[in-house]
Amino acid sequence: MSTFSTNIQAELEDRLRFETLLAELSARFVNLSSERVDQEIEDALRCLVETLHVDRSTLGRLTEEGRDFVVTHAFAVPGVEKFPLSPSLATEAPLLSRTLLSGQPFVMPRLADLPAEGERERRLFASRHIRSGIVVPLMVGGRVIGGVGCSLAHGEREWPESVVRGMRLIADVFANALARQDADRALRESEERMRLAAAAANIGLWDWDIPRDAIWASERARALYGAQPDEPANFQRLMVCVHPEDRTRVGDAIRNAFRHGGEFREEYRVVHPAGAVRWLHVVGFCHLDVGGQPARMVGASLDITEHRDNEARLRNALEEVRRLQLQLQQENLYLQQEVKSSQGHGRIVGQSPAILRVLAQVEQVAPTHSSVLLLGETGTGKELLAAAIHELSPRRNRIMVRVNCAAMPAALIESELFGREKGAYTGALARQIGRFEMADGSTIFLDEISELPPESQAKLLRVLQEREIERLGSPKTVKVNVRVIAATNRDLARAVAEGRFREDLYYRLNVFPITAPPLRERREDIPLLVWAFVEEFSKAMGKAVEAIAKASLRALQQYGWPGNVRELRNTVERAMILASSPNLRIDPPGAVAIPVSPHLATLAEVEREHIQRVLEATDGRIRGAGGAAEILGLLPTTLESRMTKLGLRRHPPR
Repeated sequence: MSTFSTNIQAELEDRLRFETLLAELSARFVNLSSERVDQEIEDALRCLVETLHVDRSTLGRLTEEGRDFVVTHAFAVPGVEKFPLSPSLATEAPLLSRTLLSGQPFVMPRLADLPAEGERERRLFASRHIRSGIVVPLMVGGRVIGGVGCSLAHGEREWPESVVRGMRLIADVFANALARQDADRALRESEERMRLAAAAANIGLWDWDIPRDAIWASERARALYGAQPDEPANFQRLMVCVHPEDRTRVGDAIRNAFRHGGEFREEYRVVHPAGAVRWLHVVGFCHLDVGGQPARMVGASLDITEHRDNEARLRNALEEVRRLQLQLQQENLYLQQEVKSSQGHGRIVGQSPAILRVLAQVEQVAPTHSSVLLLGETGTGKELLAAAIHELSPRRNRIMVRVNCAAMPAALIESELFGREKGAYTGALARQIGRFEMADGSTIFLDEISELPPESQAKLLRVLQEREIERLGSPKTVKVNVRVIAATNRDLARAVAEGRFREDLYYRLNVFPITAPPLRERREDIPLLVWAFVEEFSKAMGKAVEAIAKASLRALQQYGWPGNVRELRNTVERAMILASSPNLRIDPPGAVAIPVSPHLATLAEVEREHIQRVLEATDGRIRGAGGAAEILGLLPTTLESRMTKLGLRRHPPR
């Protein structure tokens, strides 16, 4: 066989092997998983070297900025170095880079064949022992993504058109495989970023195939809805876990998304199998098919229970702040009134056995939280005893709230005690907290408790039993922590027997009774009380008193004092007004002469003087037990009419 025939035969055999390799690679890379692409390319480069009888084969990828190439896969026969990673192929081999970026193959049978502009390539290839080679671009959709080539280190050869075409076909196989790998990798990275973002934000992802009624839900989404990992998810399962109170609203929102497509956004509660309730913020998007029917809804759910709980706590806190602000305003107003009304009331004065026994009882009961019932005649100082109990108690840092049950109109007593809401009744133009709310954490002093109407007695009993109140016009209960001190000058046991006072309330109040002794049972305290009142009025009136006539003190001790300490104080005050020297004379009430008339007093003058003395003894109080009207045996309205006629005022000038 001639040499020519031998060469032709060899060329045909090489072409057959090359085409066989091309067919094998095409078949091998069809439906190849992205995980196997890199390994298959490495094997393909080895086969390419063996088939074309070259020394090395290399694949490079275009960098992200699209201006340079980086080697990603390479193979070389033993003793030959793989194509090294150049710092910048675009810089060291600009002609090669420009050729590939233009979509054309770079063919170099010999170094000497390189044009003048390929001087850099000549120096690079010589230093890397590349004497002959071919590189074809990797292209996807007309866009260059890299290049693949092979070269000789120890010889030179021609690269016929059939080899160039074959290399282009191999490049297409590699390019398609790499493009699929890039797409799969990008998808996985996107999914991973989404998964990480969802996990970081505690978001549950879901995808609802509406025609099939099948819901795919991420692990977090299943946890949010209380569904098991292997439990089938569908619309019915979703609606079962939605809170019954939210179910209709959620169903309406979903149906509205079905009708119009687009965004679905709701906040609702879900109930887990164990009974836990969670708040979810849900955002989805409904896709319609070509016929306008709902086809798919995808979305995300976020647990906002803590946010909702914080909102609720904030609302409650703001409500509490408003309540405390209102309470503080009313306490300040009340305190101003108390300061005005309590001016002139001294501390408890006395050393008699009777008052010392009472003070010992005060010290015993003060540290406790028990209710106290103060008994005694009008003017014996029951309010001062209540104040002493409060000041010795753990509640002393809060003001004691005082209520005179006899002085309040029956129609308003409940709103005064328990508060009211705006519009609770005609004239209730604003919300008002009651005395019990004002006394929360403190003490409330209920004077003249026997005058409390029956319906108010029942509500007071509830406060003592349940420690809660209801404002008028509101069904909401308000917890209160209040110590109750009640006082009366009536016989409550008799009132219970006569049905005028609730027996159960009486026993609730009568936990620790204290009886304030009348002044006639502690006459030895009268000089101390007189001097205490003199010091008080001396400061108020700017009058210095150096002595009190002994005869006056004896006369005061012999007087019966039906008005008790209050009457004594009024008597001392009157003497101080009339005093014109440092030596004070004080006459008992029976010894006070009717002033200024050289002729005998008229009946009106006598009546006027007597009513004035009674008013002084009761400290100007007309109504209620021990009031001036009861002492005089008149109706309160009749007494007020006579006072107007006689020119008398409730509080005489001081």
